[in-house]
Amino acid sequence: MSLDPVEMLRTLVSFDTRNDEDRKPTAECPQYINSVLEDRGFMTELLESEGYYTAFGRRGQGKFKILFLAHFDVVPFGEGWDTDPLTLEVRGDQAFGRGTCDDKGNIVSLLLLAEKIAAADLDCTVMIAASGDEEIGGRHGAAHLREWLTKHGLFPDHVVVADGLHQQIIHRRRNILPTFIKVKEDPKTVKGVLVTIRLTTETYGTNTRHSAYLRPGVDRHAMLAASKYLDLNPEAVVVAVRGAFVKSNVVPDWVEIDVVHPEEGGEEYEYDQALTDIMRSLLAISQVPFPTRPSDKGTIISPNLLSKDSDLWTLYCDIRAMTNDAEAVTQSFQEALRGKIDIFSLQVHPGVGYVESDPDSRLIRAARFALEKEGIPVQLIEGFGGSDSRYFAGQGADLFDFGPRGDNLHGANEWVSLSSLKENAEFFYTLVDLLAREKSPV
Repeated sequence: MSLDPVEMLRTLVSFDTRNDEDRKPTAECPQYINSVLEDRGFMTELLESEGYYTAFGRRGQGKFKILFLAHFDVVPFGEGWDTDPLTLEVRGDQAFGRGTCDDKGNIVSLLLLAEKIAAADLDCTVMIAASGDEEIGGRHGAAHLREWLTKHGLFPDHVVVADGLHQQIIHRRRNILPTFIKVKEDPKTVKGVLVTIRLTTETYGTNTRHSAYLRPGVDRHAMLAASKYLDLNPEAVVVAVRGAFVKSNVVPDWVEIDVVHPEEGGEEYEYDQALTDIMRSLLAISQVPFPTRPSDKGTIISPNLLSKDSDLWTLYCDIRAMTNDAEAVTQSFQEALRGKIDIFSLQVHPGVGYVESDPDSRLIRAARFALEKEGIPVQLIEGFGGSDSRYFAGQGADLFDFGPRGDNLHGANEWVSLSSLKENAEFFYTLVDLLAREKSPV
């Protein structure tokens, strides 16, 4: 019996594979993926690294090896849903639910591809994998898979990361440089009027909250809006900050700041000068300049998390840039914040690296040809966010990222186009067929 993409997506979405500091996905979802692959004649493995799982299957052998990689973990639900995030709701061609677009819809396309591969006799090795920790960095998923493939002589010649959007060939991606700024609390008192200000995030044309998709000057970040309020009220001091802080790459939907406007004869309040300084400096932080390669998406410095442990405040900034030079970024931050914040510690992690694949590689030429053959418009772009492709970039494999039509990834009411899942499976098969031909047009 042929695979039903809607029922597969319904099953995948029903698995609660949220991934954050408090939970990690179980083996249930990757076991399901492997079971579908096994039924199509794939040899499977369930890889594990520190409690994180990766489903893996391979079939065939021949003159090259190609890996299709997706991920089954998802971000926390957040607020604003019209439906149950774990229950697929289909409205025409749109299917709603957490992970439909990022990235379980892509897994459906890969399982449909597996069905097509099983019915063919291609002179190559096709590998299909789905990792379980992409949303928190990929160290126990894609990185572990890369090492496992190398150890077993299966490192791919070509890699297609099924983690993109709008059926575009993504050949460039910025590096992710996680940055932590810590300051010690500095309690003081002041007389004045206490007010609470609520700021919201607004993104033009989409409900996504993925910070890599921000466009400064068009979109509004709640934390930066709070900083703007303090910029407009230079005498105000901050008593407390609350917000919808979710995870490192998710912009909070809202932020509330309790501030005191100093006034003689007002009530006495305790405020935190260190917290005031860091909130007031967010606008400056978001515009710290440092050397990078050009990027179509620009450099993003997104202050997504604020927390306090004992007497230390920690601000997390999600940095996206075409640079691997963490030392240069650190120096730029130190210079920009001198005199503004009494920094306890500043850490800029180098990340895995940016992705920059040759648009004239054989794989990408074949992808262009295959898209044209399947009647899908050819678009070659730089992607917004990071993906597992960074673990294979610069390792000797041609690669690109690709995904379905959809929207609101990392936000409420995430959806995917069901027809595009089928179209992508056809495209992936045509791509493999082209590469495997003795007399290939590419």
